[in-house]
Amino acid sequence: MVIDDKFYVGGARDRQIIRMVRGIRRFHRVKYVPGVFVITLPLFGDGILEIYELNELRQKIYTDMGDAIHIVGAAPSRFQAVLLVRDIIDDIYKKTGDVDVERFFAS
Repeated sequence: MVIDDKFYVGGARDRQIIRMVRGIRRFHRVKYVPGVFVITLPLFGDGILEIYELNELRQKIYTDMGDAIHIVGAAPSRFQAVLLVRDIIDDIYKKTGDVDVERFFAS
């Protein structure tokens, strides 16, 4: 898993942000990280952004992907993650005039 430099956080207070980022960074050293939903670039080629509950990424299909999982945001609930996806797309459109998410995070 790779955490992007342009990491977005949505719907969280300061302590929640610290807890979410710490949970993502310690993901491989702990058994369970509660209440963290991550937003990734598309893992299987379709779509713009994808939302996963962080612990879902412990499944073999995802662990075999290694650094191909590119995390661009995190939120404390699925609802907040959906709102964050909308905010990310709006932000990318305002900055580039396009919605090419992969190119935005690659630069």
